[in-house]
Amino acid sequence: MTTVRLCPLADVAHRLPADCWIAQRLAEEPDALADETTLWITGDAHWPALHLDAPLAPGGPLRQWLHDVPDGAGGASVPRAPFLILVDGDLRIDGALTSADTDGTTHLIVTGNAHLHNAVVGGQLVCVQGALQVNELLWGHYNHGELRVRGGLQARVALFTDEYHVDIAGPEQVEFLLDEVRGVPNRAEFSTEIVGAVFAPEFHEGVDAGEYGLAAMINRRQVLAAVRAGHSAVRSSADIHADQPVAHDLCASDAISIDNILAVVRTPVIAHKEHKAYGWFQQTDFSLCQRHVDDEGDARDDNVFITVWKTWDFYLSVEQVPAPRNWLERVATKLWRHAAPTVAQRTLLYRRYTQGEPGDWQVLAPPAEPDHTPDAWKACEHAWRGVLDYVRKAVGQHRARYPLYQRLQATMTAEHIEAFASLPVFTEQYNDWWDSDRNGYWEGEVWVGARQPCMHDGEPWGRALKYSWRNGDDAPGDDEDNAHSAYQIDVDEAREGPAAVEFSYTQRQSDSRAPLPRCAADHIARLLRFHGVVQARIRARHEEAQAQQAEARRIEAAVQLLATPPLPPDLPDAAVFPVKIMTLSEQWQAGGQAYVAAIRASQLARDANTADHADPADPADASAALGGDEEQAEDEDALPEDPRKADAPTVLQLARVVSRWADEELATRFRQRFAFAPDAYVNRAAKAGQFIGPVWMLEDDRVLARIGAAHDDGAHWAVLQGTEHALLPGIRGVGRSPDRQCFAQSDGQHITTHRGWNGPVIARFTLPRGNEGLPPQVQVSAGPLGQRCDDIIPFNDGLRVLLRNPTGVYLLTCTAPGAESTIQRLHPQTFDEDGPYTWPKNQMDEEVEGETVTVLALDMLHMALSTDERHIAVGDQDSLPIVLDTNGALVAEHEPLSSYPHHAVFSHDGTRLFANSCHLYWGATRSIPIGVASQEAGDTDEDTPPLDEHCRVYASATLPGLVILGDADGYLHAYNDEGQAMWRHHIGSTISAIDVSPDGATLWAASYGGYLVRLERRETGMDPYSIGTSPYVETRRWIFWRDEAGPVRW
Repeated sequence: MTTVRLCPLADVAHRLPADCWIAQRLAEEPDALADETTLWITGDAHWPALHLDAPLAPGGPLRQWLHDVPDGAGGASVPRAPFLILVDGDLRIDGALTSADTDGTTHLIVTGNAHLHNAVVGGQLVCVQGALQVNELLWGHYNHGELRVRGGLQARVALFTDEYHVDIAGPEQVEFLLDEVRGVPNRAEFSTEIVGAVFAPEFHEGVDAGEYGLAAMINRRQVLAAVRAGHSAVRSSADIHADQPVAHDLCASDAISIDNILAVVRTPVIAHKEHKAYGWFQQTDFSLCQRHVDDEGDARDDNVFITVWKTWDFYLSVEQVPAPRNWLERVATKLWRHAAPTVAQRTLLYRRYTQGEPGDWQVLAPPAEPDHTPDAWKACEHAWRGVLDYVRKAVGQHRARYPLYQRLQATMTAEHIEAFASLPVFTEQYNDWWDSDRNGYWEGEVWVGARQPCMHDGEPWGRALKYSWRNGDDAPGDDEDNAHSAYQIDVDEAREGPAAVEFSYTQRQSDSRAPLPRCAADHIARLLRFHGVVQARIRARHEEAQAQQAEARRIEAAVQLLATPPLPPDLPDAAVFPVKIMTLSEQWQAGGQAYVAAIRASQLARDANTADHADPADPADASAALGGDEEQAEDEDALPEDPRKADAPTVLQLARVVSRWADEELATRFRQRFAFAPDAYVNRAAKAGQFIGPVWMLEDDRVLARIGAAHDDGAHWAVLQGTEHALLPGIRGVGRSPDRQCFAQSDGQHITTHRGWNGPVIARFTLPRGNEGLPPQVQVSAGPLGQRCDDIIPFNDGLRVLLRNPTGVYLLTCTAPGAESTIQRLHPQTFDEDGPYTWPKNQMDEEVEGETVTVLALDMLHMALSTDERHIAVGDQDSLPIVLDTNGALVAEHEPLSSYPHHAVFSHDGTRLFANSCHLYWGATRSIPIGVASQEAGDTDEDTPPLDEHCRVYASATLPGLVILGDADGYLHAYNDEGQAMWRHHIGSTISAIDVSPDGATLWAASYGGYLVRLERRETGMDPYSIGTSPYVETRRWIFWRDEAGPVRW
C-alpha cells in the first residue's frame, strides 16, 4: 500500500542514495539541510504528470493525487515546492516530467525504476536507483541540474546541453543521442544539424549556426509547452531516418583498420570514373583517394588524408606490397606469368602544427606499439570518427536516392531565388555585392547577401545568393575573420533552355568555392535550414512593412483637420477635429483611464501586500513595492494590455499633423483629447528611440537637452520652449553648477564656464586626451575619446570643472580667469598590475590620424558633486563606490549592494550619498552617511539599510528632503530622507536624465526611448492618465524617434 508523508529531510536520510550530493551534504553538515521539507512516498506511484517548479501547487496533478491517497498530505499547509520528492518504489508518469526554471527547483529521487513519457528537466537532482525509461524525449539542460541513473537508460531521444551533469550506470539504449556534455560518441558530435531533423521547425530557435551549443538552436519554452500539453516535441523516428539516413553497416567498428580505410574509399562518395573526393566538417577537411596512377604517372595508394586546420595532418593509407613467397612460388609465378601476389599494408603518419606551421611527418604508432604518441593518436581517432560520420551519412543519402539534395533542388529553384533576391532588402538596402558595407548583413548568426544580375569591371555577373557563418576560430597566421564558412547559390541564365542553379561551398574565406556534393548531408541540411529560417524572417518583415505602409497611407489620408491655426479661442473641438477623431478621442481617453486604473490597482495591492509583510524599521521593505519586485513577473501575466495599441498609429499621425503647426492652442486641444500612452508605443520607442540626456532647465522655462548618446556621431544639443525646437550647433557638451548659476559648454576642444546660460565667460579649460595620470602598466594612448564630454559639472565659481568620458573622471582647474588650466585624473587613481584597468574589456581601439591606437574605455563610469561642493563621488563597474574630497583625495570606499557600481547622487544637503549598483536590469541603492573615514566605511555599510533593493538607476535629481531616481523600467521613484518611498511615476523606456525646478513644481524627465517629458505638480490628486502615484501631471512630451522626419510634440 502506498503511503505519503511530509517530513523533514533528516527523517529520510537513511533512504537517500549514499553517492548523491544531498546525502553527502547531510553527512558533512547535518544541520545544513535537515529541516528542508520532503514529500516521502513509500510504495509505487503512478501520476499523469509532474512539474518540479511547483509540484504541489493547488490544482496540479500531484496535489490532486495527494487528495486521493488515503491519509495523504493534501491539506492547506502543503508547500508549493518541497525541497525533495522521494519515491520509495517505482514511478510511472504518463505525461511529462518537467521544470521551467533551470536555476533551482524541487529534487526527485526514485529508489526503484522510473518510466516516463517525456522529461524536460534542469535545475535539480533527478536520481533513479533502478532503470530509467523515457518513451520520447529526455532533455537535461544547464549546469544547475543533474541526472543520476543506476540501472541503465532507455530513451528514443536523449539531449544533454549546457554543462548539465549526467552520470549513468548500466546499459544505455538511446536511438538518437545528442550529448554535448560527456564527450561520448553521439549524433551531434560533428554536426548540430541533427537537431533540425529531430525537432520540428516550430521548435527551432531563431537563426542559429550551432556555434553556441545545441540548446541555443531549440526553443525550450515551446518544447515545455508541447510536452506539458501531451504532444511530442520530436519527430517520429521514421521521419528522422528519412531525412538523415545513416549507413551504420559501413565499417563494423570505428577502428582505423585496413578494412575500414578500404571500405571508406570504395564508397559512392567518390563519383563514378573519379579517383578522389573531398569533404569537410567543422574545422576539419579530408580527402578520400582510391588506388590509381595519376596524370603525372605516379602511383597513388588507397588513402584518407585529414587536416584539422593548422593543428594536425593525418595520412592513413593502405599499400599493396608483395606477399612473402618461397623459391617454388616465385618460379611458378614466372613460368605461368601470373601477377605477383600482394598483401595490404597499413601506413599511418601524422604531423603537428606549431603557431600555424606544420612540423615533420612522423609515424603514428597505435597504443600497443613503441613510439606511441597519445595526444596524436587521440586526435587522429576523433578526426577519423568525424570522417566516418560524414561518409556513413553520405552513403545513407546515396542509398535513399539523395532525398536532401532533391529537396534542395525543389526548394531553391531559379524562380524562387529570383523572387527572394528581388526583395527590397537586397535591391535597395544591401545592393552592392562588391561593397563590404552593403553586400549583406547578419540575420542572427548567419550572414546573408544577394547579387543582382549586372556588369562589373566589364564582366557580366548573374544572380547569386550567399549564406555565411562563423565556423570556429581563426588560426595563427590566418587573415582576420578567415574562420567563416559559406554556401553560395548561383543562377546561370546565359545557357540555352531553363536557368541552371549551381550550389557551391567553402570552409574558410581563404578557400576557393567548390561544388556542393549531393551526398554532403549535413551541409545540405544546414543550407536548407538557414534558407528556410532567413527567408521566412525577411519575407515576414517585408509583408509587415508593406502592410504598415498601406496602413500609414490610409491613416495619413484619413487624418485631417477641419480648421487650422490660428484658432479662435471659442471654436469648439468638433470644428477642429472630424467626427471620427472625436469618437476615437472618447474611446482613447476612456480606455486609457481604465487601463491606468487597472495597473494602479495592481501596484497598490502589491504595495499593501509588501507592507503587510515588511519590517517597519527597514526602509527597504517600505520601498519594495515601488517597482522591480521579483513577484511582479508572475503578476504581469494577469495584467491587461493597453487597449489603445490598436489605435496608436492613427493617433500618432494626428500628433504629427498637430506638431507641424507648432501652435500652442492646437497642441493643447490635442493633448486634452489624447493623453500620451507609453505602453501603446513601447515597441516603437524601443526600436526607434534616441537617447536623450543630460537635460537642464533654464529660469525662463527653456530646457536644454542632448539628443542622441555621446558616442553617436549624430548627437546634437537643442533648446526647447513651448512648441519651439532649435539646434545649438557647435556645442558638444553642457553642464550646470550645483547653485544653478554657472554653466559649462564644450566645443569639443575646450570647455568654457559662463555666469548664466550664454553669459560672460569665467574661465577656459583644455580638454584631456585620455591618458593623463596613468601608470606604465596601463598601455593606452591619447585619443579623441578622452576629449568627449559625456558629463560636465562646473563648480559654483566656474574655476573648476568635473568632466566624465569613457577614459575616466577628471578635475579641470583654472586658478584665475585667463590662467592656464590643469588636468587631474580623479578616477581611476588606483591601478593594480593585473587589472581591472589593464584588462582588454576596459580598453578599445580608436582611429587617430589614420592609425589604430588603444585607449581606455570604462563601463558604467559615473560621478557626482555634492551641493556644498565638499565631496565628489566616482565609480565604475570594476571599482567600489568611492568618495573623494574636492582635491581628489580619498575619503571613503564603500561596498556596493549589487554586482556593479552604476550611479551615484548626493542628497540635497550633501549629508548622504545614494550609491546604486546593478546586476542585469535589477539594482540596489545604498544611502550612505557622508563624513565617515575610509577605515570605518566598511563597518558603516553593514549598519546602513538599503534605500531600495530593486531598481537599476540611470538618472537622479534631488530636492530638500527628497531624492528622485529614474530606473531601467521607465519609472521615477521618490524617497524622503528617512528612506521612505513617497511616489512613483511611469514615463516609459529607461530613464536617462532628470531635472527639477528648485521648488519642485516642474520636473523634466528623458528616456532612452526618445522621450523628453515635462511634468507639473498639481494638488488635485493623481493624474488619471499616468501610471503611478505621483502628484505630477504630464503637460508636454517631445518625441525624438529616428524614423520620424523631425521631433513630434505631444
